[in-house]
Amino acid sequence: MTDDAVAQLEQLLREEREAIRRLDGARVIAFAERKKQLLCALRDGPGGLDLPRAARLRALVPALRQNGVLLAHARDILRDALVAAGAAPKTKQPGVAPSPVRRLLSVRG
Repeated sequence: MTDDAVAQLEQLLREEREAIRRLDGARVIAFAERKKQLLCALRDGPGGLDLPRAARLRALVPALRQNGVLLAHARDILRDALVAAGAAPKTKQPGVAPSPVRRLLSVRG
């Protein structure tokens, strides 16, 4: 199961990135649940991880981080769009100034 779980996680991260780019919230949530299941299966699986599988998991760290950054930017962009459209109240975060750079970032590219 661990080889299969690692392979599924590798594929899931690619598909998750595409869902984030398309701003497909339902799929992103489904992928988050599936990631949790796969990681629990890896953690709780019999025999633990051997060195090759552990190396494959370490190789996924950049993709996990990149997807997390894309999610954070998507959240901020959507929040700013809702505020600009008057559909959401402005939130005040102490010590955080609005960044014009954030508005230039694209979750699609």
